[in-house]
Amino acid sequence: MHLPLLAALTLTGSSALALAMPSLNPLSLFSARQTAPACLTRAEASEIVDIYVRLISNYKDEDCVKYCAEDFVDRSDSINTFIFRPLGEPTFATKKIFMEAQDANPPFPVVVDSIDAVDCEAVALRWHATFGAAQLPSRGLTIIQTTKREGWWQIKSLDVEFNSLVWLLNMGGNYTWEG
Repeated sequence: MHLPLLAALTLTGSSALALAMPSLNPLSLFSARQTAPACLTRAEASEIVDIYVRLISNYKDEDCVKYCAEDFVDRSDSINTFIFRPLGEPTFATKKIFMEAQDANPPFPVVVDSIDAVDCEAVALRWHATFGAAQLPSRGLTIIQTTKREGWWQIKSLDVEFNSLVWLLNMGGNYTWEG
């Protein structure tokens, strides 16, 4: 509101001010401006998990283009140990970097054991992957943060951790325990 208008309203009295101003009820202002955010249904969460599995075990650029948000980020200290990235930093900081990595990597046979939690915009799941030289199941946890853009749910971020020592054995590596 401009200062001259405020001064004029003040001079004309409180009845004019009451007519000129909308209701100052904070709840009515909030509800008029805010709409409830869209929340994932259990069925939509299951679809997002299916997309996640395709991104890891049967990667295709078109899935990533459509179902990963433009501000996508992937974080995994488990993966960071294999690619010599500092722990705590994003593993794949952009959608483009993720796409390049997935395109260059072999697919991993991710099997979803359970979807343990569905929040408004997040899904938590447990999975395992058995492959390679050792054929041992490496168990993992993934938190998928989503956003509803472009008219459908997209993956905004992945937080993934798994048994990296078993993964190492499956890739043909080894380790020595010194304890």
